[in-house]
Amino acid sequence: METELKPSDLQSIQQKITDLNNDFCYYLDHSMVDELVDLFCEDALYTHGQRTSKGREEIRQLFENRRGGKHRTSRHIQSGLRIQLKDTGRVTAQSVCLTFGADAQPPVSPATPYLVADFIDEYKLCDDGRWRICRRHIERIFVAEDNTGPEGANSKKGL
Repeated sequence: METELKPSDLQSIQQKITDLNNDFCYYLDHSMVDELVDLFCEDALYTHGQRTSKGREEIRQLFENRRGGKHRTSRHIQSGLRIQLKDTGRVTAQSVCLTFGADAQPPVSPATPYLVADFIDEYKLCDDGRWRICRRHIERIFVAEDNTGPEGANSKKGL
C-alpha cells in the first residue's frame, strides 16, 4: 500500500534537500572534506564530464586532491532547485550551480564566472534518517576560457 504524503511532508523534504545542497556548496568552498563526503551515500555516483567517482572513498580522494597543497578560493551558488518525489525515501532534482574559482588568495579580481552547470541529482533517505546524495551528474553549460575541465579528469582545474 502506497503512503500518501501531506503537503507539509513534501515541504519538509524540499527544505532538507535545499539544506543538503547549501551544505555541499559551503563544505566544498571551505575544503571541509570529511563533512562534504558525509553528504554522499556509501555507494554514491558522482560524475562531471568524463570524470566518474564511485563510492565515498573515490569521492573523498577527488576532494582531497582538489585541495592538494594549493590555495583554492571558490564560491558555489546553487539555485533553481526542482524536485520530483519518486517515493517517500527517494527524490530526483535538478538545479543550477554558478561557480567562481581561482588558485589564489582572496580577494580575487576580476570576479568572472568560472562555470555555470546543471546539477542532475538523485537523493536517498538513509537508514540514519538523513537525506544524502545518491547520484550527482554535473553538466557544463557555460564555461570560462581558462576552465580546462573538471578536477580529476586529466586537468589542472575544475569544480
